[in-house]
Amino acid sequence: MTAAKLDQVSVFYGEVVGLSHLCLELEPGLTGVVGPNGSGKSTLMRVLTGLVRPREGTATVLGGNPFTTADIRSRIAFVPATENFHDGLSGRDNLRLVATAQGATGTEVNQRADKALQVAGLTADGHRAYGTWSRGMRQRLKLGWALSGDSPLVLLDEPFLGVDPPSRRDLTELIRRLAAEGRTVLLTSHVLSEIETLTDRVAVLAHGRLLGFGHLADLLKSLRDRHPHRVHLDLLGDPRPLAQVLVARADTIEVRITGPNSLSFLTSGPDTLYPELPGIIAAAGAAVWRLQAPDDTLEAVFRHVTESGTRRL
Repeated sequence: MTAAKLDQVSVFYGEVVGLSHLCLELEPGLTGVVGPNGSGKSTLMRVLTGLVRPREGTATVLGGNPFTTADIRSRIAFVPATENFHDGLSGRDNLRLVATAQGATGTEVNQRADKALQVAGLTADGHRAYGTWSRGMRQRLKLGWALSGDSPLVLLDEPFLGVDPPSRRDLTELIRRLAAEGRTVLLTSHVLSEIETLTDRVAVLAHGRLLGFGHLADLLKSLRDRHPHRVHLDLLGDPRPLAQVLVARADTIEVRITGPNSLSFLTSGPDTLYPELPGIIAAAGAAVWRLQAPDDTLEAVFRHVTESGTRRL
């Protein structure tokens, strides 16, 4: 069942493009959205929670319009990147305040607060002022609240931002629990490795445009050949004969002799170069003992997106 569907959604802030003709469907399980700062990740969250109405296109969340339907918004658990709790109140009192704002009354207020603290492993610290908590504890509290409810759609905006490694492990387990319960979880990050540890279903977002969406292996296959690749070769002998063969190719941008037995080259046609490379090496009479292709990874694709300015891949 599709929990959310964006169809040709565009959002503008004056002359600044927040999202541009974005099409995306979210289904149960964990989906990651990776993109540099300013790519449109937070705008995407605002559209899904009904905080921003699309200028163009339609956003359907849990079967309706989140911008006009309060019942839909009440069924969405949103964990923002920003801090929204009161520093002077205890963790438990902050949760009691949230529960009251969401319509809970009587003993239900305390029950929901206590359950969230228990889920997050923060019961012993619940009485302490929220302002004395570490960043990791604060993030765990927000995730504990999301886990303690029954919201079918959970939106996590940069949940690992500024979190130390031990807290990161705790957060990872909490997020995996959300997905294991069959909920639809959307996680945003500007660090690809954070997404990779949790899911292989990833959307790549840059400058408000969706550049790719699918499983990591499929994304790598579809995106990696859209930008130049650098290849490093270590040889058992003189690299110049191989360099001469590479220079003669139309898809070679540059060749560098990097040592007495090594070279690197940049190709604009990696899709054709990689299958032909063994034959090229053999034709040059070269013997290669190590080959490195650092651009043949999704991390390299993401780096290229980050560095490409307003260019499309």
